[in-house]
Amino acid sequence: MHSRLTSAFLATLLAGMAIVLFASAADGVGTQDAPKHLHFYMHDAYTGPKPTTVLIVNGAGQPLKGSGGGARFGDTVVMDDRLTEGPTLASRVVGRAQGFYVTASQGDPAMLLAMNVLLAAGPYNGSSLTVMGRNNIAMPERELTVVGGTGVFRMATGYVLWKTASWTGRNAVLELDAFVYVSPAAAGA
Repeated sequence: MHSRLTSAFLATLLAGMAIVLFASAADGVGTQDAPKHLHFYMHDAYTGPKPTTVLIVNGAGQPLKGSGGGARFGDTVVMDDRLTEGPTLASRVVGRAQGFYVTASQGDPAMLLAMNVLLAAGPYNGSSLTVMGRNNIAMPERELTVVGGTGVFRMATGYVLWKTASWTGRNAVLELDAFVYVSPAAAGA
């Protein structure tokens, strides 16, 4: 019963996100200004005194190749990761990345990721971006989609180039380059 409820919840959640993705992609095509570029590092910590990621559903599948046996098909993780200007935790904090990811491939160590990037410093303080996409951690660079935002990023579209800067055990530092388009109509609303 529990696994059916979990499956139904995840199917409903994924269908809703797909609708949002398609609706935001169609809105404002061809009317955006040049993209705004944001660069920051995301600290994803499974271990240590204050983990920022928590496994909430254990996948039942086989261990994924390239994951060191630590990830299985169906694993679902919730995150509240620190975003910084530089690659170290001592760097200036610029926000948080809050969301979840699900290992959604039975072969590659690839996840479906959905997160809100909450910005807490600089000219975008109080604004957010919503990011969704496939994150194959075996690839040197991944591209995820910006499907929306709030504040100065209201109705944003764009993409995030995602690289693993460092990986120690189950903890990773990710380098993110976001290229964000906002239509003039949405920015002035």
